[in-house]
Amino acid sequence: GPHEKSVMHDHPANVAVFLTDGRAQFTLHDGKTVDAPLKAGTTQWDAGGQHLPENIGDKPFEVIVVELKDKPVKAK
Repeated sequence: GPHEKSVMHDHPANVAVFLTDGRAQFTLHDGKTVDAPLKAGTTQWDAGGQHLPENIGDKPFEVIVVELKDKPVKAK
């Protein structure tokens, strides 16, 4: 929701699919902050890591995060 803030957490490598426009700010594990304008219909690759996301906009935004597996599945 608008102006909601999460907690510090981590993700493996992932792809985010933005369903709505929005404005986010990510605080990284080292305290650095990164502003991220979000555009509906776009995707973003991330290698994974720790972050604390915050919606700095006045509207809610929606995103689907697809986390990738660490190891390939072995063929039977």
